[in-house]
Amino acid sequence: MEEIKEYKQPKNKIEKGLLYLQHYGIKKTVAKTIRKAMGHDQEHYSYRKFLKENPLTEQELQKQRNTKFDYNPVISIVIPLYNTKEQFLTELIQSFTAQTYPNWQLCLGDGSPEAGLEDIIKNATGGVWDDRIIYKKLEDNTGIAGNTNAALELATGDYIGFTDHDDLITPDAMFYIAKALNEDNSIQAIYSDEDKIDMESKEYFLPHFKSDFNIDLLCSHNYITHLFVVRADIVKESGGILSEFDGAQDHDFDFRVLEKCDNIYHIPRVLYHWRTHPDSTADHPEAKMYAYENGRRAVENHYKRLGIPARVELDTHLGYYRTIYEWPDTPLLSIVIPNVNHKDDLKACIESIIDKNTYGNIEFIIVENNSTEDSVFEYYTKLQCSTDIKATIVDYTRECSPDDKSFNYSALVNYGVSKANGEYILLLNNDTRMINADAITELMGFARRNDVGAVGARLYYGNNTVQHAGLILGLGGVANSQFLGSGREQVGYFYRSTCVQDLSAVTGACLLTSKQDYESVGGFNEDLAVAFNDVDYCLKLREKGKLCVYTPFSEWYHLESVSRGSDLENPDKKIRMEKETKIFKSRWQKYYDKGDPYYNPNLALDKFDYSFKSQN
Repeated sequence: MEEIKEYKQPKNKIEKGLLYLQHYGIKKTVAKTIRKAMGHDQEHYSYRKFLKENPLTEQELQKQRNTKFDYNPVISIVIPLYNTKEQFLTELIQSFTAQTYPNWQLCLGDGSPEAGLEDIIKNATGGVWDDRIIYKKLEDNTGIAGNTNAALELATGDYIGFTDHDDLITPDAMFYIAKALNEDNSIQAIYSDEDKIDMESKEYFLPHFKSDFNIDLLCSHNYITHLFVVRADIVKESGGILSEFDGAQDHDFDFRVLEKCDNIYHIPRVLYHWRTHPDSTADHPEAKMYAYENGRRAVENHYKRLGIPARVELDTHLGYYRTIYEWPDTPLLSIVIPNVNHKDDLKACIESIIDKNTYGNIEFIIVENNSTEDSVFEYYTKLQCSTDIKATIVDYTRECSPDDKSFNYSALVNYGVSKANGEYILLLNNDTRMINADAITELMGFARRNDVGAVGARLYYGNNTVQHAGLILGLGGVANSQFLGSGREQVGYFYRSTCVQDLSAVTGACLLTSKQDYESVGGFNEDLAVAFNDVDYCLKLREKGKLCVYTPFSEWYHLESVSRGSDLENPDKKIRMEKETKIFKSRWQKYYDKGDPYYNPNLALDKFDYSFKSQN
């Protein structure tokens, strides 16, 4: 059992560097410092390597030009112009005229105060006006919202999207949208991956390889951004862009249209280049505080429209948000903890909850399983006699399998849940420790939503590295945690380690669910005695249309040793693992064939830090 090392939240870069040194040792720390000093950020290098290994060839582009679709929708792209730099506008226009799919429409609303940008647009197309470009010089500059809505009025396409006036799209962007719609013409909204391009149009960097549609991630930050197109009738019915959300108008718009959609498709390819300087806005986010406040209101208004009682706060990372649910009641929560011997661990687990917990209606269900130590039973007696703790001890061995000494975690928790009185269930390992007082309240906030089936927390090893931040199918084998082993202070790829999101599964070491949902899918599969029973449970919930949510704002220690031996080192455990792996994979192979929807196929499965997939 690993001991807990004291953790102090870093206040500056020096303290953060010392924590990095503590977690990763001198060799990795020195290497990282040298990379930064030389100006060669590893992510820039990795993406350059990725692009070299995955080129967009002229042969592929010609193949796209020769493709004949049965359905040829017109895709209208709406752009507000305002004193756009000639180079940027020219490159933008030419990124459209270079498209391999020809049925696009460019709708430009020009709010520039001078003569306008019409000549630049005409020159960008070789002096001959392209009829697919619809340009209007606006009488007044009415800001980004008003100018965008004026351009929107020009759109006549089947689908409508938006881009910024100085960005670029890839030559295959419209093709992949049309291809998706031909494969499924019921799609209502489509978005793609994106990256950044520098001011000189020479370097691509910071690719955002996104999740498939992820409503809780969208409530954490606007991960969708570009390229985003929606069926035209839904866009027109939405009322367009609202000026009261300036700076976050796209986030508000995304919520309002996506609330009307039930078929949202993600293209896992970079189709959009967002122009920025590598060292500009990212280093000075405080310059847009009004935008972050408007983003906060956009998320909060989303909850209001859905009738969900929640307030939204700015997270410590600007541009990210935290949802605080304000449900009017506190239904009973049963905390189910299997236990065999390990009195001190169980006692520390329960006391960490009793001493800190702010959720006011809990009971403990301790599932006894073949304990032999007298001190354990003495503690059970003390628990049940306590007037401060509502605890019940249920003896699985005696009541269910008196002659069976094998360990079956699934059977234990199923039995514990059957004895629970609570409307909600928290499955908890006996080697966990609550960290923050609202850890259970946080989990319960999400579990109360009708669309959520399971909620998981951020768990740490005793050395304050991440043990669990949500499970990814296929990661490191069958399934594993994203950001496994990273430092507690590290935020991860696009802050994915430290923001709420939907994932395929969460660990059963700390999993909150409703008893009704638990029983509706048959609980944990007892054929999976030890391995993958939690993943199996989450996938059963997903098959019923339920979400599995990971929240980093519920923090716990899970003192499973970071250096414990693999089950494969024990012959009997190896046989059991192989058997359970076969059972699990045979049932859920279709998920592996398709790939985890919350993990982008451009990312590596043999690393836990969202490294880009390499051909080597």
